[in-house]
Parts: sequence; structure tokens; C-alpha cells
Amino acid sequence: MDKNRLTILLVSSKGSGTKSLSVDYKHIKITVGIVIGFILLSCISFAFSFNFYNKASAYAGEKKEALNLLVNQANLLNVMSSDKMVLQSRLVEIEEKLLDMQDLLDKKGINKELSIGGEYIPDDKLSLSYMDFMEKDIDDLFQIMKSTPFGKPIKASVNSGFGHRKDPFTKKYAFHSGLDFDATMRQPVVATADGVVDHSGWYKSYGKTIIIKHNNGYETLYGHLNSLKVKKGQKVTTGELIGSAGSTGRSTGPHLHYEIIKNGKKVNPREYLTFK
Repeated sequence: MDKNRLTILLVSSKGSGTKSLSVDYKHIKITVGIVIGFILLSCISFAFSFNFYNKASAYAGEKKEALNLLVNQANLLNVMSSDKMVLQSRLVEIEEKLLDMQDLLDKKGINKELSIGGEYIPDDKLSLSYMDFMEKDIDDLFQIMKSTPFGKPIKASVNSGFGHRKDPFTKKYAFHSGLDFDATMRQPVVATADGVVDHSGWYKSYGKTIIIKHNNGYETLYGHLNSLKVKKGQKVTTGELIGSAGSTGRSTGPHLHYEIIKNGKKVNPREYLTFK
């Protein structure tokens, strides 16, 4: 018997005899090697495919997460951009109010440039709540400026002050309840604050006179006028023409007599000629 070959006897179940099958061991080894190699290759291929699938799934998850992050960032940028636009719009509004305040000072005859200062706040620290706070302060100041009689009622210099002085008629010392401005005849006279006309006509020794009531208990009086441009009950604004200078009533010549009354008491108008 050949030791290099494998002989297999095949016996029929019907007893018709036997058959033999002889296979070379070399062929068996080759066949077994091929089968084992195929199995190993299949295992390697499966492992590679499984690993690729896991990596692909992980990549898909990371891609989805990155996409969500990008969407969130885009939404955040949109919100920030929107807030920034609102802030810029509010800053423009505040700047316009400051320009209006400067115009108001000009109407009051006050030669003063508005100074802006305070704590330095970077753009990224600005917020709508801070803007609200800042704008409220500006609005409050603006209302005070409009309703308080700061400034001059006429473009002229003062020739007689508030307090005790020699009376131009009696030459005796007497109390002067306002300021006299050295005006020319028919020179324009304007309101020094927003208010309502309480009197427009002849008033005691003041001659033709206008009295305006303002907020916070203030009143202003414009005496010895030549003409009256407003009527009682009429609303007036700062810088609005209300009359012209003259010499009516107890007067020695063209001028404007100007008084400020605070809660029924006459105060020195000189302290209100400038805005500090």
C-alpha cells in the first residue's frame, strides 16, 4: 500500500460489492490549505467590514453632531447680529437726542458744547438693558432742559441786575425783581422753556407783558414789550417767538424786563442764563 496516498473503501448498502477511492495526501493538504485560507480570508474580510461599518457609523454621528453645532452657531450669530443691529439703532437714536439737546441749548442762547463722558464700556459689553438705562437718563435730562427756563430770552446784554438798586425814577434804593436786557425796539423775544401762556396783555407797571407757566413750579415773565405774538392758553416751546422788546409801562427806554418765579417766589434769573 502506498503510504503517500489515502485509500477510501466505499461499501454499497445493497451488498453489491466495494469500491475504493485513492487520494494523494498532497492533494488533501492543498485542499485543506485552500479551505483554511478561504476561512481566514472570510474572517479578515468580515472583521474589516465590521470595523469600517463602525467607523462609518461613528463618522456619520460626528458629522451629524458637527452639523448641529454649525446650525446652532449660525443661529447664535444671527441672534448676535440682530442684537448688534438693535444696539446700533439705539445708539443712533441716542446720538440724535444729543443733537436735539445741543439744538435746544442753541435756542436758549447758551453757548455750550455737550460733553460726553463716563465709564468706558466695550462694544461686547453693551446690552439693551444698559441702553435703556442710559437713554432714560438722557430723556430725563432732556425734559428738564425743555421745561426749565435756562438761557436768554433775547440776544442782548444785561444792563441791570436782580436785587437792590437805585430806582431810575425815584433815585432811591429799591428791590429789582428781575434782569433788564439792553434791547433795541422790536427786537425778538423768545420763550426760555416749554410751557403754557398764562397771561398776554397789559400787566401793572410792566406794560405789555407775557407770563408763561412751565413744569416743576416755574414761571417766566417778559415785561415792557412792544408787541405780543402769543395768546393766553397757548402752548409754546423753547426758542419760540413770543413778542418783541419795547418800552411800555414804567420804563425809561427800550429794554426787556425778565423774571423767573419758582413756586411763587422770584429768583435771580442770572443763575439760569447758563446751563451747568
